[in-house]
Amino acid sequence: MDPLTTTENATNTQNVAAEPYPGHDETCAKYMEDAVAVHSKYPLLDGHNDLPWAVRCCFDMKWSLLDLRKNWTSETVEGAPWRCLHTDIPRLRKGGVGAQLWSVFLPTTGNDGRPIDPATAIALTLEQIDVVHRMCELYPDVFEMVEHAGDIERIFAEGKIPSMCGVEGGHQIGGSLRALRMFRKLGVRYMTLTHNGGPGWADPATNADGSFCKDAVVGGLNDFGREVVTEMNRIGMTVDLSHVHAETMHAAPDVARAPVIFSHSSTRALCRHPRDVPDDVLKRLPENGGVGMIVFLSKFVAGEFWVAGGKVGATILEVADHVDRVVEIAGIDHVGIGGDYDGGDLFARGLEDVSKYPALTCELLKRGYTEEQLGKVLGSNVIRVLKECEVVSETMKAAKTPIGEGHWGPELYVTNAMKEQKLLSSTVSLEKK
Repeated sequence: MDPLTTTENATNTQNVAAEPYPGHDETCAKYMEDAVAVHSKYPLLDGHNDLPWAVRCCFDMKWSLLDLRKNWTSETVEGAPWRCLHTDIPRLRKGGVGAQLWSVFLPTTGNDGRPIDPATAIALTLEQIDVVHRMCELYPDVFEMVEHAGDIERIFAEGKIPSMCGVEGGHQIGGSLRALRMFRKLGVRYMTLTHNGGPGWADPATNADGSFCKDAVVGGLNDFGREVVTEMNRIGMTVDLSHVHAETMHAAPDVARAPVIFSHSSTRALCRHPRDVPDDVLKRLPENGGVGMIVFLSKFVAGEFWVAGGKVGATILEVADHVDRVVEIAGIDHVGIGGDYDGGDLFARGLEDVSKYPALTCELLKRGYTEEQLGKVLGSNVIRVLKECEVVSETMKAAKTPIGEGHWGPELYVTNAMKEQKLLSSTVSLEKK
């Protein structure tokens, strides 16, 4: 069944004719020419876009039902709670998107509310990765998969959007470092250690139902979690700490040999949501070399009930405040952008879809950011992190760092040798007693 119907429904979040907030239009009119020039010079590398999940939920994984060359602004799309798409090629171009980390997301629970089993998690993640590869194959003039971080500037200079994958939850590797390694070979550049509910070896910020996690049950990371971080460093996959508990935000850098990122989080000093990053964590970014990438979803920017100008929801002004906060605490070299488009339903006003990034650039220009500083915010900082992770990987491999062999939970396939070893271990244990 075709999941779309054309509509002029005024509730569609993209059909916003009025000024999003007082002063928006004046700022854009004054600074837009300069903002567009910045975007043409420096690649905007957004850290998180959930279009691949929309392809599953709204289009049954069938690219024949989704023409990305079409502007979907006025279309109602069934399958997503917000009933619209935030991403298509015309709006990516208008928004000056210069590179994208596409989220290959999978929830921790299925439709029945039960945890997704490890084998299914791995298989479905492979399908989500395939979405990104197929998109690049279908639109080769627009998207190109990145093999090495050094490719990003080249692909951008050729007028295409460098594309990479990000796994949004440690549960997606099914407790298998072997699966983790294969994901990296397929173009996965980062993995978020937890999503809501977590994988069991790292503490999440929220439970599967979205409720806040007060306690860090495993102390941030357990032994296997630490092995995951080390193996990610060894293979050149960036550690992403969005969605994790504050204890995990500290535990991961304690182990990591490479910079970490927060692919789509804001600052907790300005919005007290557990998904956001506390100042004591931001203060560690200069030493680690990591980057905090500001998310645009209103509830992580200003909370659930923020009202400004007589309307509900954060605005570009509050998003820019979060950029300012990271710069104040960690420095200009440690901030980036991670919109989370097609992953939520109420974005900061003025940032309703991927075409709106230049409006944020206008606001930052108004606040006095230089062209070079904006280049860092838009993407240079994150490109540096990706390159440094590759260097750390090369160094660890040259030093013969042992390949991770741990496993979390039951093996996907139990061999006779494993059964014999288990029996032998239990026999030795009985003899000791």
